[in-house]
Parts: sequence; C-alpha cells; structure tokens
Amino acid sequence: MSRWHPDQWTVEHDAPRPPAELVDELARFPTTQIADCGGPVGVVGPGIRALTPATEVCGPALTLWTKPGDILFVLKSPDLVRPGDVVVIDGAGHTDAALIGDIIGGDIRRRGGAGLVVDGAVRDLDDLVDVGIPVFARGTHPATRSNEGPGALNVVVQCGGVTVSPGDIVRADGSGVVVIPLRHAADVLERTRAVAGKERSWRDGMAGGASIAEVLGIDARIAELRGDGGAAG
Repeated sequence: MSRWHPDQWTVEHDAPRPPAELVDELARFPTTQIADCGGPVGVVGPGIRALTPATEVCGPALTLWTKPGDILFVLKSPDLVRPGDVVVIDGAGHTDAALIGDIIGGDIRRRGGAGLVVDGAVRDLDDLVDVGIPVFARGTHPATRSNEGPGALNVVVQCGGVTVSPGDIVRADGSGVVVIPLRHAADVLERTRAVAGKERSWRDGMAGGASIAEVLGIDARIAELRGDGGAAG
C-alpha cells in the first residue's frame, strides 16, 4: 500500500514462465476447489471482483506496481505482454483514479493477454466489455490522475492482500481470484485434483438419494463436537 517500491523504475523483460501444460491443467478447476486444496494458495480479498461478463482466466502473472493513480507504467505494460498473460496491477487499492481503460486493455488483449486483475479502479468499462478481456478490479472511476511514475514491471507486488511474483499462476472466475506461487504449482495441482475427486464422490452420493449431511457424516460430526455422544439437546 506504499507510494514507493524498492524496485521502482524497473522494467524486467525476462520474467519466469510456468509450463504451459501446468497452466492448462489448473484452468480445468474452479477457484473454489483451488482455494480449498490446503496448499500454499493466495486468495485475493473480496473487494476485487469481476466487472465484466467474461470471467474465466488462468495464466502467468505479468506484475505491475504503480504509484497510486499513476498510469506511466500501465502505458508501457503491453510491450511486455506474452500470449496468456494476466496483467496484475498493484494500485494500492485506491479507487479515486482509474489505472486502465479500453485502449490499453484492448492493446493487451490484441497481444494475447488473458485478463486484468487490478487492485484499484478501471474505466471505460462498457468498452472493456466489448474488448472481451476479463476484468477484475475494486471498481470504476472516469478519470486518471498522472503519468509521471514511478512504477515497475515484473516485480513482486501486492494484490488484494496477496503477494504476487512474476510468473505466478493467476486463476480467476465468477467466485474470485486465487494466486498459485510458481514454485508450488505442481503440488497445488495435485491437491486440487484430490478436492475435485472428493466433490465428485459427494455429488455421486447425492445423486443416489443421500442428503449432503448424510454424504458428509454431519450428524456424527455434530455429535462429536457437542461431546454428548449424539444425545438430543
């Protein structure tokens, strides 16, 4: 939430990239299952939400830090976009000046960008919808503030209370945004597969006529936590 960054003015072109097959596999799972996996997953705070009808995103983070309200490095960001990138902007949560609109968002989309996650405000929302790029942000504001810097590209940033490093995998959908650290992505994928398997078994049980409480053994759990062996209260 700072007006300054230890790596301000940095433009790092050679950011790490996750294996494409790992991104593709994680894209198969909703954010809810990834968040429930018990692994080292960052769950972005609820203030950052989907603002466009398009919500499905999964890709490596191209990170951007900017002084609150400043768009200088936002204007530079399309030059660094690679196909599939999710541009994650640390705007310190300020919503009194927009950081990106349809012109830059459209350029990012044309270069293959998969989505925008903004800890701050955006503008030109109707046109961003037309561009077709999924946008997650704190809100909208019609005006920008400055284009003087400082800023930084492909450095460690904060977004909705979550630390995001360049190349981390960002998965977003209608439920919200999660961040999978690149070094833990394979482990998170395996854990998420296990969650998906559990949920399939629950659905199968319910399809056979059981209630969700029966499938999960909720009566026994209540009795255990109540400590009375299941006696009626």
